[in-house]
Amino acid sequence: MKIAWLYIVVLATGCGWRRVAGYVEELEDCSATTGETGETTQGVGSSGDTGSSGTTAENPGTTGTSTGPGDSTGTTQAGTTAASSSGGEPMPVCGNGVLEAFGDEPEECDDGNIDPDDGCSETCALDRRVFVSSVLYPGGKLGGVHTADAYCANRADDQGWPEALKYQAWLSDSTTDARDRLKRGRGRLVLANGLVFARSWSALLAGEVENPLEVTEKSETYHGGVWTGTRPDGTAVPGSEHCDDWMTKSVLTTGHFGYSDRATTEWTMAAEDDSDQPAPCPADFAIYCFQSL
Repeated sequence: MKIAWLYIVVLATGCGWRRVAGYVEELEDCSATTGETGETTQGVGSSGDTGSSGTTAENPGTTGTSTGPGDSTGTTQAGTTAASSSGGEPMPVCGNGVLEAFGDEPEECDDGNIDPDDGCSETCALDRRVFVSSVLYPGGKLGGVHTADAYCANRADDQGWPEALKYQAWLSDSTTDARDRLKRGRGRLVLANGLVFARSWSALLAGEVENPLEVTEKSETYHGGVWTGTRPDGTAVPGSEHCDDWMTKSVLTTGHFGYSDRATTEWTMAAEDDSDQPAPCPADFAIYCFQSL
């Protein structure tokens, strides 16, 4: 971390760099508490807007039926409260407008209905936004995975999106897999224009992509290379130099990349027989940014 900080201090010559440094500092304190009792959570709707859920409350005297996790009977109405399991433990009721953070699969959101396409699904799973950056970076200028996270947070904040610090780069290095750097939820991964990128995290890691991740945070289209260092299952590319963990611009060092216009596994890992794979680190590529829970 001391090296990464020194890198930022040396390069921080303008207002934009001060913002990046500030994001890196705050990322340490940005724990994923979205699912905790008492916190309001916002999700991404099918139009790209965010939808809000209520704060946690519990009314032991009232029960309801649910189509949420762990309960397959009936349809909920807003205002009902948690049912109890056969063992007496409270069960989340999706669609009652109350964020209930208990059970094996706690609710990630609850907006008072069970419409699957408004950002909070019929099982109270939260859609998360993903985008490809509108700014291109040489591999070494990324300054490591945590500074790349700061770039993502910066891009999200520029759009006025809430919880900007929860946007992180889909980027692996020599010690960390991209999938392990993100707190993954049960909901869909949705592009900035509202199209679905993947139906779930498990679907994504199984190579099931619905649309190319070609939409920037500005809802513009970018077709080109994207630094990832990551295979389709979310693990780091074995034997990759990762541009010396994304810290060098040496023409003698390389990093692995994907293509933003591909709805195949090449979205994150271009084919090994691609003449440009791996690419020299001075190449200007985008990065992918994912909203973490």
